[in-house]
Amino acid sequence: MAEEQPVGSILLADCGTVITRVVLLEHVAGQYRFVAQGEALTTTEYPWADISEGIRHAAGQIEEVTGRRFFGADGDLIIPEVGSLKGVDIFAATASASQPLEVVLGGLVRDLSLASAQRAAAGTYSLVKAAICRDGTKPVDEEEIIRTILDTTPDVVCIAGGTDGGATAPVLELVNTVTLACSIMDPGARPQILYMGNSRLRRQIVKAVKGQAELRVADNVRPSLTVENLASAQEELDALYIQKKMGLMPGIETVSSWCSTPLTPTASAFGRLIHYLWHLGDPNRGVLGIDVGAANTTIVAVFDGHPFLTIHGGIGSAFGGRELLETKGEEAIARWVPESMSSEELLGILINKEMHPASIYQETRELWVEQAVVREAIRAAVELARPGWRPGSAQPYPHLMPLCETIVIAGGAMTHAPRPGQIALMVLDALEPVGITTLVLDVHSIAPALGKVAAITPLATVEVLDSGALANLATVIAPVGEARRGELILRVNVAYDDGSNYDVDVHYGDLEVLPLLINQEAVVTLRPQRNFDVGLGGPGKSGKRRISGGLAGLIIDARGRPLRLPRRPELRHAQIRQWLWDVGG
Repeated sequence: MAEEQPVGSILLADCGTVITRVVLLEHVAGQYRFVAQGEALTTTEYPWADISEGIRHAAGQIEEVTGRRFFGADGDLIIPEVGSLKGVDIFAATASASQPLEVVLGGLVRDLSLASAQRAAAGTYSLVKAAICRDGTKPVDEEEIIRTILDTTPDVVCIAGGTDGGATAPVLELVNTVTLACSIMDPGARPQILYMGNSRLRRQIVKAVKGQAELRVADNVRPSLTVENLASAQEELDALYIQKKMGLMPGIETVSSWCSTPLTPTASAFGRLIHYLWHLGDPNRGVLGIDVGAANTTIVAVFDGHPFLTIHGGIGSAFGGRELLETKGEEAIARWVPESMSSEELLGILINKEMHPASIYQETRELWVEQAVVREAIRAAVELARPGWRPGSAQPYPHLMPLCETIVIAGGAMTHAPRPGQIALMVLDALEPVGITTLVLDVHSIAPALGKVAAITPLATVEVLDSGALANLATVIAPVGEARRGELILRVNVAYDDGSNYDVDVHYGDLEVLPLLINQEAVVTLRPQRNFDVGLGGPGKSGKRRISGGLAGLIIDARGRPLRLPRRPELRHAQIRQWLWDVGG
């Protein structure tokens, strides 16, 4: 039997809120390679109102570089590849450009069923407009629930409650009230109902809704008091997002006609790649992925083979700064800026960025504000995500971040930062990782594309990763323990492959950056003092670790966990400036 011929060329597009990116992969010399990438403004809005135009613009940049022609005279994509440098064999796309799914959540207990429903929604491109909770034995306030649904006019009402075989009457009462609200609304404006509660009530739920609204049913998000099951509910919400939001983007019919597989939400494809990376590493440690987009911040954590996807909708590097200002306070953003700044100037910068999300900053102070927003966007997303994580043995310190072998960093605000050290510092300030971690940068904005192509041609993802599509940003060593500022906590020896050595004494409060270039390797010997834990098996444990260099070198973050900033503004500004200087930012 003849062997199946590999796909020769693959074109992948990711349509974001502001930027559309297109990536070309080719089978060259027996291996898939990343060839080129193009970027253009997303064209869902006036004057284009056609998302396919942004793909054409970005692909045009690749055409100029490679000489390959993707589109025919009629403007349609040429599939499959014809002859040499004409068309592609496979086209696939991901998108996050559409508006989020608007959701109202309902549950019986705020910290159980409702919390699980919130985490289920947070794993999709959903915006929670309101939450309804009975709060135990308190009777349902029908008028308040009906008013909430009529005022918010959501796309879907998610109802959770009752363990499998548990509460029945309160759940049915909540469903009946939601159904009554739907029956009052105009048929064309009625939300769908997604039931994700007590699975033994499904037949009764179907009878209760009785055609007053379209009903979808998912597995119980809280089948028992100690078990959470979000996957089925998230699949249903993703399907609704694709149907109600992605499916309505102008020009989506054209893009879908090009695709070899159905369109996928960007976050789902990104999550698939992070899950794959976990399988390549230490199973006792986690892998984390961060994608800071213009309007959404995505966090993917994988522990013990289980992926946990969280999307903080509406909060990104361009949009959401004012919301952070309102919810977290001005100090939350201002504390990361190395100079004093008035409230009016800070607000003005945030508003200007929302009005012109594709603009490039002209002043350093504007860049500092963007990077401060990125830090707080990541922190807010992690705060939303962490209650749903089950890190197991990867979490020796419950009040700190779990141990992560790799942290993948994506998003335009990261990849387009002026210096690698600034990217590393944003991640360290926002996540505060512990132990030994490798920071990996999606420098070509290819991560969602690789996650998507893994479902089509898995070998392409493997070989493109092996060829260096993701760049090592830095290896980070973050000791955990308590000491006074300035006290010796760690002795480090770096033995380079060329025979040279480098010794450094690390004191509590230091942020050390040691020279270790990308593609350079060294053996690092760590001797913690004062019972500090450097991630080698426990407090006070010494050892050696072979590590690879990165764009920002080897970073030893001895600033302490949790990170504490000086309260006095002048001292804080000086400290932030010093950290920027330390990392070369």
